[in-house]
Amino acid sequence: MGIPFEKLAPPRWEGTTPDRVERGPCVLGPDCVIDPPVVLSPMAAVTNPPFRLLCREMGAGMVVTEMINARLLVQNGPEACKWLDLRPEEHPVGVQLYGKDPETLAAAAKIVEQEGANAVDLNMGCPMKKVTSSGYGAALLEDPGRVHEIFAAMSGAVSIPVTGKMRAGWEESSAIDVAIEMERAGAAGLTIHGRTRGEGYDGHADLEVIRELVEAVSIPVIGNGDVRDYISARRMFSITGCAAVMVARGALGNPWVFSEIAADLAGEPIPERPTPEQKAKLIGRHVDLYIEAFGEKLATLELRKHLLWYFRGTSAEKILRRMLSGIDSREAIDQAVSCAVEACDRDLVRGALERSA
Repeated sequence: MGIPFEKLAPPRWEGTTPDRVERGPCVLGPDCVIDPPVVLSPMAAVTNPPFRLLCREMGAGMVVTEMINARLLVQNGPEACKWLDLRPEEHPVGVQLYGKDPETLAAAAKIVEQEGANAVDLNMGCPMKKVTSSGYGAALLEDPGRVHEIFAAMSGAVSIPVTGKMRAGWEESSAIDVAIEMERAGAAGLTIHGRTRGEGYDGHADLEVIRELVEAVSIPVIGNGDVRDYISARRMFSITGCAAVMVARGALGNPWVFSEIAADLAGEPIPERPTPEQKAKLIGRHVDLYIEAFGEKLATLELRKHLLWYFRGTSAEKILRRMLSGIDSREAIDQAVSCAVEACDRDLVRGALERSA
């Protein structure tokens, strides 16, 4: 993903827990209703079909693919694009594109619509230098006029909702100016991450910036940044007034976050955190989906990072790191997860003894 491992967990908010917030479905279009209003964010090398399906099963109201190069999609066609692999069970699903040429993005949006996506999204938030140096991602925030041209072209080319995911600005540029141009050009909604391009993933997301943008436009706004549990989702909803929340880093190794937020929005009790054994069962489901999609060899390589995320911050993480190079089969994955669960169980017993002492 291009993010240091130690920054993959969003910072926790230490303030008081806000009151529960009521939110109905977020409607982007007739065939794109986000219910519950919580979305899995597009993440490079993460939001592939197995992870998207898992998050939908855990309660996400909508999922989004990792970003796809619009120019390559148009040149090579959908059959050559391994990232444009949509499954019936994951709908509603959005496809995120990146690019800067209006005509190319419009042509790519047509392909996305033909492939059955419920929405097409433009990446205007990626802060990575290799992306922004070519004028893509967050670099688009410097030119609201070009943003207007892009959304006018894309919205005129398809009947599915066209949305954009942006940051709070490119240094001093205004996210509100960009959002207004998006709305004028036909955007059906937008997502805003409450950090500027320069802030990267440091500090806390600025929710006041999101609130100001919500008040400046009439299209649905999805709030993004530091959502990791039902408490942070409540905070995002209550401070910003957004129509839905998007979960990014908070879902890594933690797809249960969607069950938490969905239950809270429905007024139901918050589910207990999974036991090590329950975690192992869900990991087994994740492994099954991965092998089904990519085969055992590739799955064992790709799943290594997920195993670390599932057990991040526990003694099991150290055990897994020692075992990573030997994880080359389904049997090896199962053995590694079993060792991790045993370590977590030992920690639970040790903690209980210490508390009773």
